[in-house]
Amino acid sequence: MGTFYRLTCKNKDCRYSVELREGVGWTLFARDKDLQSEILNGEEDASDEIKDLLKNGYEIMSVTTFLCPVCKEYQINRDPFIFEPIHVSPYGTLREYKLHFVYGDPECEKCGTKLIHILNPRSPKNKCPKCGISEMKYGGAGYYD
Repeated sequence: MGTFYRLTCKNKDCRYSVELREGVGWTLFARDKDLQSEILNGEEDASDEIKDLLKNGYEIMSVTTFLCPVCKEYQINRDPFIFEPIHVSPYGTLREYKLHFVYGDPECEKCGTKLIHILNPRSPKNKCPKCGISEMKYGGAGYYD
């Protein structure tokens, strides 16, 4: 079961607002598992890098948040990918990671620019993508399937 929530800019002149999703519902979960099996069985074409990661125990995931640097908007992408942690601190904090996309890097639906992955859009360190000066207010959380 995935979660959804709304982020709204605290700047009263901006008030940029977006609904984001994390995780997958049952339909995408099933699609990801089927795709993973098809790649490992040779029924679906994928790069050697993707095949090696799957053989080493990594799993295909979907639904993550990106930022378009041109449109200055958060976007959800549902393209299948593998999340590979590169460096994790001794305290379990993720320091470096890489996303491996099965069908190529995601692009903005509006302008075609390569998107930038946002690991935790709810982090108070992230500023509003539109105005760039204010924090985002988190709210309206729920679940979807």
